[in-house]
Amino acid sequence: MKTKKQVLTENADYKSLINAVISNIGMESVNDVINHGAEAGFAGFTYYVDTHKFAMKHRKQILQLLNEMADSLGEDVVQMVSTFGVFRRSPMDNEDKKELYRYLGEARSEQSTITNLMAWFALEEVCRMFDE
Repeated sequence: MKTKKQVLTENADYKSLINAVISNIGMESVNDVINHGAEAGFAGFTYYVDTHKFAMKHRKQILQLLNEMADSLGEDVVQMVSTFGVFRRSPMDNEDKKELYRYLGEARSEQSTITNLMAWFALEEVCRMFDE
């Protein structure tokens, strides 16, 4: 596993996002996130009130990360997000799509499945940065 210093050096654009994730879960939980995903439950990423706050506070870096991933996969962000987590089991409905577009457009977003998903996406992607 990479050190925090290595990850911050390699991912300087995401410094505050990386620090925020590690501040919440601690370095000792990084491998657990990598192995089990955000759904396993981690400090600061369990309750909607917490994940909403995190997703809104770090929205710009989360959007940057989403766009980079979608570009690397040759997909658009909405299509990519529609395959995440809960949407694998139950397709995104119109309300979810509206909320996703609000979040992506940096409009006021409600506490929702979408903001929870964005926080979990950030958690998992930051932890993957530590994987060698």
